[in-house]
Amino acid sequence: MTMIKKISMLSLIIFGVFLLSVKSALADIINIRTDAPQTYVVKKDDTLWDISNLFLDQPWLWPELWRNNTQIENPHLIYPGDVLRLRYVDGQPVMELARDKKSISLSPESVTKVKPSPIGVLPWKVLGPYFKNDSIIDVEEYKVLPKLLGDSEGTTTFVKRDFVLSHKPVDTSQNYEIIRKLKLLKNHEGNVIGYQVKNVGEVELMDSNAGKQQIVRVVHSNREARPGDKLRPVTSMDGSDLVLKAATTQMGRIIANIEERSLISKRDVVVIDLGSAEVDPGMVLGIYAQGPAIHDGEKLRYEHKKSAMKELLIPGERIEQPAFKIGELVVFKTFDNASYAWVTKASKHMKGGEFLGQP
Repeated sequence: MTMIKKISMLSLIIFGVFLLSVKSALADIINIRTDAPQTYVVKKDDTLWDISNLFLDQPWLWPELWRNNTQIENPHLIYPGDVLRLRYVDGQPVMELARDKKSISLSPESVTKVKPSPIGVLPWKVLGPYFKNDSIIDVEEYKVLPKLLGDSEGTTTFVKRDFVLSHKPVDTSQNYEIIRKLKLLKNHEGNVIGYQVKNVGEVELMDSNAGKQQIVRVVHSNREARPGDKLRPVTSMDGSDLVLKAATTQMGRIIANIEERSLISKRDVVVIDLGSAEVDPGMVLGIYAQGPAIHDGEKLRYEHKKSAMKELLIPGERIEQPAFKIGELVVFKTFDNASYAWVTKASKHMKGGEFLGQP
């Protein structure tokens, strides 16, 4: 069986699983959990995803719960202390909001109203550092970036307020961030996606007549910068909260744990091989795992990936196993050829290479 036929067969298997999930979603758009509470008091560290999981089997359908309730005009403005009540109108579940009274603190000078911050869709205290400091860059783009060379003291590490000599950037009108290459990322077929890089600080350009070099001053440090670290223009980030939505036709794979750990589990951040042209921040995807192929001959045996060519010569029918759903993830940052995602549900540990599709 050719490699193309293998891939086509696998796609059909996974697509069949996806069709079942689509039919289920159409048959029962809002599926309230059997153990869902009738009321819930929002806590300080809650997220919309946490609350959605309490009430729904499909958390990304959370907006459907307040679509007929004018009390909750904006679900992104739910605060700690608010009481959520589940009730049914014409057989359809609706969420009611009973807002707690604002607390007031008295002082000799004035009366101050204390208003807590609204809860977010995802736990940004956990995901924030990855959102701000980690990214993926094209290999060729990385190669041409200017790099830090050294300082007048001959030191090998640089921190805030240090002056450092670097290659001169093409555009000297803006500030730059310092990035460090962590690893080369490849997809399941071995094709290069880019470098995973980490922000280690920021610099401002100083007046310089050093020809092809430039004096920069470190103005912010996440960690010590080093000779060889690269400079990239500072870009603004979209700080708006996510709008959750389920994937439809998107299909991809998990590449690896962002922290380079061998195992992946719930609440881990992963790199996936779907880029900004295919997915958006807030998109929810299901995670699917497929067991090894089985050779149905005189002696039953599993196929081993390390000796795939040898396995093709074994007599007997080669049976592809179906792909089973083992978890879900939410995309929170996208790049040209890959994205970062947070694993929200996992029934087993993963190692990378798992398939992604409709949740």
